[in-house]
Amino acid sequence: MPKVLVSTVINAPIERVWRTVADYNGLPAWMPGMKDSAIEDGKSPNVVGAVRRLTMAGSKDVLRERLEVFDAENHRITYSVLEGPLPVKKILTSLHLRPITDSYGTLGEWSTQFETEPGKEDEGKQLMARIFGAGFRALKRHLAV
Repeated sequence: MPKVLVSTVINAPIERVWRTVADYNGLPAWMPGMKDSAIEDGKSPNVVGAVRRLTMAGSKDVLRERLEVFDAENHRITYSVLEGPLPVKKILTSLHLRPITDSYGTLGEWSTQFETEPGKEDEGKQLMARIFGAGFRALKRHLAV
């Protein structure tokens, strides 16, 4: 099962970064390519089992993701992709924040594991790394405002 880890340093305190990424329904506010988000079945957005339905900019594609872990104490969310236009399947992704104590910054780690067609592992890894890299760059711009 291929795995990808992308990490970055964010020049903002962990509490501020966590407020942004912990809003499970707030992804379109900072993630490129996401237009709208809605939590299905009227559930609270930060409750394990909540399913967000994301629409993508410039497309009719829909991405549905289920919140699997919401750990405020350790600044970690984990979610699985239920359906979407991605060429990889059985995706389980975590976004984990750690404090950088000497600068009051934050270390962000976005990791995933997934399945893909045989021989397509490297293509899947590159795709997921590009998505996470773009997400972190956008998150930094969003927090710099």
